[in-house]
Amino acid sequence: MVEKKTTMEIILGDNATYLVKEIGTVTLHLNQGQTLHLQEVLYVPDLKKNLVCIFAMEVEGLYQIGGSLLGAMTCDISLQSELWPRRFSHLHFKALPDVRKMVTRMLKFNLYHEGVCQGCEAGKHTRGPFPSSETQTTDLLQLVHSDLSGMLLVSSLGGYLYYAIFVDDFSRKTWIYFLKKKDEAFKWFRSFKALV
Repeated sequence: MVEKKTTMEIILGDNATYLVKEIGTVTLHLNQGQTLHLQEVLYVPDLKKNLVCIFAMEVEGLYQIGGSLLGAMTCDISLQSELWPRRFSHLHFKALPDVRKMVTRMLKFNLYHEGVCQGCEAGKHTRGPFPSSETQTTDLLQLVHSDLSGMLLVSSLGGYLYYAIFVDDFSRKTWIYFLKKKDEAFKWFRSFKALV
């Protein structure tokens, strides 16, 4: 890295401020045998990840990096018509011309696209109703429904990320067990079976 000292600071999305120690040029050796020189790179020692600004690289049409720099955040999309909807939280393709009017220095690209974005399609799926059951229970614990759910986005104060739930069909009494790992489910099933 060619160095130039600075007292600049950057502010991240959580309003945390980090000191930029140096500004310089970084050379990446790409898998394709090419060399890429990134200029005006900010060295921020307190950041835990390397961040690469794709906008700065768009000018040269680079989207697939695949180099030896570990931890760099890259985008592996070669079609502009797929890239921009993803950058705008899966914005509909027909809205892109309006976005192009609002965003400065946005590259021109063909709005033609094939098929449907898999992420958009999955996000629009809804769960259908469960089929009606003909089973009528007449006694406690004759039929027990169970479900294992998780991995939760945030662990509980006790560090639990999953839960197993057991519901008696006749009484609707419910038992819930919290799990730190998914493979604990069978242990809690045996515990439930011994309890009832």
